Amino acid sequence: MLKMSHAGNYLLGLTMLHYTAPKQADRKKNPVAWCSSIVPVEFLRALDVLPLFPENHAALIGARKMGVELAEAAEAIGYSNDICSYARADIGHILTGKSPVDGLARPDFLVCCNNICGTVVKWYENLAKHFHVPLFLLDTPFNHEREISEHSLRYVEGQLREFIPWLEGVTGKIFDYERFQEIAMVSNETSKLWREVLALAKHKPAPFTAFDTFNYMAPIVTMRGTPEALEYYRLLLDELLQKVKEGAAAVPGEKYRLLWNGIPVWYSMRPMLQLLAKYRANLVCSTYTNGWVLEFDTDNLLGSMARVYSAIMINQSLGLKLTNLQKMLSNFDLDGIIHHSNRSCKPYCFGLYDLSRQLQASNHAVPEMIFDGDQTDPRHFSWAQFESRFQSFIEPLMLTQSPNGYRRQS
Repeated sequence: MLKMSHAGNYLLGLTMLHYTAPKQADRKKNPVAWCSSIVPVEFLRALDVLPLFPENHAALIGARKMGVELAEAAEAIGYSNDICSYARADIGHILTGKSPVDGLARPDFLVCCNNICGTVVKWYENLAKHFHVPLFLLDTPFNHEREISEHSLRYVEGQLREFIPWLEGVTGKIFDYERFQEIAMVSNETSKLWREVLALAKHKPAPFTAFDTFNYMAPIVTMRGTPEALEYYRLLLDELLQKVKEGAAAVPGEKYRLLWNGIPVWYSMRPMLQLLAKYRANLVCSTYTNGWVLEFDTDNLLGSMARVYSAIMINQSLGLKLTNLQKMLSNFDLDGIIHHSNRSCKPYCFGLYDLSRQLQASNHAVPEMIFDGDQTDPRHFSWAQFESRFQSFIEPLMLTQSPNGYRRQS
């Protein structure tokens, strides 16, 4: 049996704290807010609000293989099978009370940002009606250009300024600007450490897999801006640096270095890892985990937050997504890409085949694989398809690699 690391034990404790603390909280001192996955939580923490994230909870539901049961509960009252399985799983948890963590504490209010998709808007409107609680919507226009327009940034910054008195109204507290600045600095430091952790995958062999980072990322999503999350990434970085020093390989005999583009298939990560390892292939990085590298200019905090929270990868144009993939291919010295064509996340997958064609036409062309799936609902995923497509994808790589190393030198 594998011995869990100090950072691993710390992560377990943080996860328990995240879900149990809101259930035990004095709501006058620590109101509870349900939030979409990438909202400016720094404002909430400045008022001692405890944020919970239904999407993160839905990922746990998927990982524990409860997705079908809870999605079907939502479908039974009229929610379409075509909408996001995170939404269906979360609504199913509300309807049935079933959850891998004994459910989420009831919210006092909701905060939603549409920088990830439009589904969250209707999802959170329905949550607001169900719980009879107020909802704040932060609207971040989609970025069609290379640079976010100044009028879009002014628009988003204006909403952030409106967010402060709105929070004061729903919490009955006075906003502490000095504390807000301190929390933003902690959030910044945490994001920097997270970036350093992810960058360690540039080493050959990589000390972890992208599947590992899907677990490592939990505190940057749910506890950003807290000393506990900052300490976790310090511990994790130290442990991973030691692995690099020792030459430890997450995939023994690592030979093929791959990128994962998309949300994880939470209920099938272990068999995927095992299949890739069989071919000495390692998913060393992911566009998904990079979405939470959120660093602010603390000298212009609101303006910088407007830019950072608007610039989330899936709120960007196809051209910017292509540039991001090209940079990752170069920075991590990658051999190929696995794209998850995710039924549940249309914004992530919109233009995926065009993106692939543009990449193949560029000077960064590498073998690519696209498979159909769903992040939480296994009814829309075929292991047979994934396995056969992976085998077809890996065969050309096996012809271009040296027998005992990385790519053959031309």
